[in-house]
Amino acid sequence: MPLNHPHPDASTHAWRWARHLAGLLIACAVAVPALGAEAGARVLTLGMLYPTEPGPRDHAGQIRADLARLGWTEGRNLRIVVVDGQSRAGGLTQAAAELVAQKVDVILGVTSPAAHAAKLAKGDVPVVVWAAHAAVETGLVSNLRRPGGKLTGTESQAPELDAKRIELLKQIVPGLRTLAVLHDAHDEGTVPHLAAIRAAGPRLGVGDLPVAIRGPDDLGPAFDALARRKPDGLLTLTSWMTGGIWPLIQPQALARRLPTLCEFRFMAELGCLLAYGPSFDEINERCAAQIDKIARGTPPGELPIEQPTRFELTINLKTAKVLGIRVPQEMLLRAHAVIE
Repeated sequence: MPLNHPHPDASTHAWRWARHLAGLLIACAVAVPALGAEAGARVLTLGMLYPTEPGPRDHAGQIRADLARLGWTEGRNLRIVVVDGQSRAGGLTQAAAELVAQKVDVILGVTSPAAHAAKLAKGDVPVVVWAAHAAVETGLVSNLRRPGGKLTGTESQAPELDAKRIELLKQIVPGLRTLAVLHDAHDEGTVPHLAAIRAAGPRLGVGDLPVAIRGPDDLGPAFDALARRKPDGLLTLTSWMTGGIWPLIQPQALARRLPTLCEFRFMAELGCLLAYGPSFDEINERCAAQIDKIARGTPPGELPIEQPTRFELTINLKTAKVLGIRVPQEMLLRAHAVIE
């Protein structure tokens, strides 16, 4: 064989190397644009609209962790803009308009008042309501299954649970005959709440005594009036206002030896005798999932207003002890949390 003739396998090896090199080049060509696309990916801007400045117990703010689990992380592909109605002269209307002007991709309306303001804001920015109270009854949507328009979110089912709450309190306070109902005079959700309480009253043998307040300055006169009426217990309907001033409400009720009934766990953690209501963790999970779907192209009006499936019974034994109330053992065993 002549020395200058290639080895029989040489052309085969060269062809294999050429194919391998071509494969590497193609892979790099594909990989580089992919990396570039990831680095330049659109950042999701979420506007969080609160009635007042969020405090240290910002339950809605915990949604960040759920968004992170879905791939939306602050500092990488998520930006959050927080505004509130209290710090604006124009209230929630102005705060919602600011978010629209900042071109946020989605607005999370924290509670019904914020969601109403975001819904009425100009433009078509999608709105997710966090824990609406009676979304249909208050006109936020006409249909839970298919809300239409630019709004979806979660419903707290608060009025639907009022009868169950009163029933639970009666197990602790068998002599419950009249229940004072402390509520925010400006909260539209009060109407369906009171309707549910009055509908359940005859069956449970409990009458209601509504007490409207407009702010913390009304608490003293309200409790002085209750002292004259002598109710057997106090249910606080939760609005952003009453929830925020609950640490002021509880001492007033305790001083008058009123067993207290609340909607959410955090209030029992702050002294309410008994609380029964949906899990905020679940509400955050569901809102995060809706924000994720909207960010990926699903129209908000096609997503149903979701209702909770996990409910928490919380009992504060420290408050029970101060009031001289013995909580039945079977109820303690049913509780999701017992504050001791």
